Amino acid sequence: MVSTSIKKYRNANAESVVDANPHQLISIILKHILSNIAIAHGAISRQEVENKGKALTKAIALVGELQDSLDMEQGGEISANLFELYDYIVRTLVQANLKNDSSKLDEVRGLILTVKEGWDAIPADKRVKPTPSVTNQK
Repeated sequence: MVSTSIKKYRNANAESVVDANPHQLISIILKHILSNIAIAHGAISRQEVENKGKALTKAIALVGELQDSLDMEQGGEISANLFELYDYIVRTLVQANLKNDSSKLDEVRGLILTVKEGWDAIPADKRVKPTPSVTNQK
């Protein structure tokens, strides 16, 4: 019964990602970064090196996804500043991993929460509308 519930949760989670618009996807990524930071924080306190490493590797990869999603041409200074912030976050997560430093995780958590709160507060009418994709056929 437990495995059925887990499968339902995973399927519901996957469907929400599939149905999410670009704005929602960024919010989901930020949420997952926070989740992995919490997992790493607990792993540090329990001295679970492997779990800490896995969680921080996931968090770093997700921050990389955020960096890759920035439109440096249209985003101008905001995109450049976010890129630098994400770079700082990655370096801080690496240091937290190497030094088992929970305070660095707390710092990153605060930064990500600030970004997420700002992102989620963008009014719906100001969000970038997805453009229909055009497939090139040969």
